[in-house]
Amino acid sequence: MSINLRIRGFTLIELLIVIAIISILVGLVVVAAGSMLLQSKSAKDLANHRTIGASTWTHTLDHNGELLNPRTEPDADNSTQAQIDRYWVKAYDDDFSVRLASDGTEIENALKDGAAFEYIGSIDVYRSPLDPTDRLRSYSMSAYIGVIDGIDDYAGFNIPGLQEFFFPTLTVSQIPQPSGTMCTITEDDRRNNANWNGWMMHPRDDMPFLRWYDFPAFWMNQSVNISHVDGSTQSVSITSDALVQGWEEVSESNSATWNDPQKVTEADFKKFRRKLLPGRIGSILDRD
Repeated sequence: MSINLRIRGFTLIELLIVIAIISILVGLVVVAAGSMLLQSKSAKDLANHRTIGASTWTHTLDHNGELLNPRTEPDADNSTQAQIDRYWVKAYDDDFSVRLASDGTEIENALKDGAAFEYIGSIDVYRSPLDPTDRLRSYSMSAYIGVIDGIDDYAGFNIPGLQEFFFPTLTVSQIPQPSGTMCTITEDDRRNNANWNGWMMHPRDDMPFLRWYDFPAFWMNQSVNISHVDGSTQSVSITSDALVQGWEEVSESNSATWNDPQKVTEADFKKFRRKLLPGRIGSILDRD
């Protein structure tokens, strides 16, 4: 008695279907892994914001209620020693220590000599895990807080309509809403690979001139993380890609500002403006 065994293999179509299914599954795994990695980096970025924001708050406890100053270098002859002592980062050279590399980028001493380092304690906190560059510092402080004379304590801001928003915010008591006032923001100034001084924008929406002086860093799709003066954090989502395009155009052209009125997105502009100094700027504009 003979047994005839017939072994049937996969047809070409069946093999193609199996390969297609495996490819889809691999793609889903890659997308999920990428999403999880982005979420992990975003969580670490928020933690860094929280630490820096908390350092600003803690500084007030040791210095008669005075906040850290957002500048990173003196304003020629206008900065007082008291202001310089409160600079959260000191990104300039002097006769006592070297804080800049030969190409002008910050080295560790710029961070360690700043008034914030005593409370932060780690160089790693200054750099976002989302930052694709090799800079040491990814974060900037808002130019609207921790100042005596107004925005960034810089005397050279002769910008139309800007001086009406010069409010002293040296202490927390001078900030009406600490929980809603931006303290730090993730910034990517690709013009020089250095986030100079405080992060600022013009609060008026009827003056496109110098509206976006600095840009948020859009490393996380279309959102950016920030901290508030009270140490709380938030992720601010962008409703359109206009601001992202402007950020890219400024970087590519190496220009100082982006002010194309045809591309300005009012909703996104107002999102960041509301964070500058709620209770003061909003009261002037009466549009928040």
